[in-house]
Amino acid sequence: MATWQLGPFDNDDAVEWCANLESADSGQRLELVRHSLEAAITAGPALTVEEAARAIAAAAIVLQSLTGVPPSDSAYAPRFLLGRGDLPASPSLRILARLALDATLVEGSTWRLRWAGDIEEEDALAVVEDLRTKLSP
Repeated sequence: MATWQLGPFDNDDAVEWCANLESADSGQRLELVRHSLEAAITAGPALTVEEAARAIAAAAIVLQSLTGVPPSDSAYAPRFLLGRGDLPASPSLRILARLALDATLVEGSTWRLRWAGDIEEEDALAVVEDLRTKLSP
């Protein structure tokens, strides 16, 4: 996973995932987000860095659908969804997003191990923790 900044959309996997989301029919977008969140939850310890990146992006999109504000100022943030009804905010989607972030943040996850010892480790964790906090009811 090539990462150039710490935001939820600032890595190759998230950018590719967002491009797939944008090219999907509007009726399929909710399912794509839901699938990415569920994949992270069910993967458990086998969660890959790529799956984690997609789940973090999906969770950020859920937050965007709740607030109407992009959770990142990244040039790669999916602003194409703003003002659209493609991803209606629901309590169940919010819960899925939080659980997916929990799976990403769990001690020993591949995503955390990818950041272990990195000079930006604390900042990377803080970005995901902030998303998680903002997704709290």
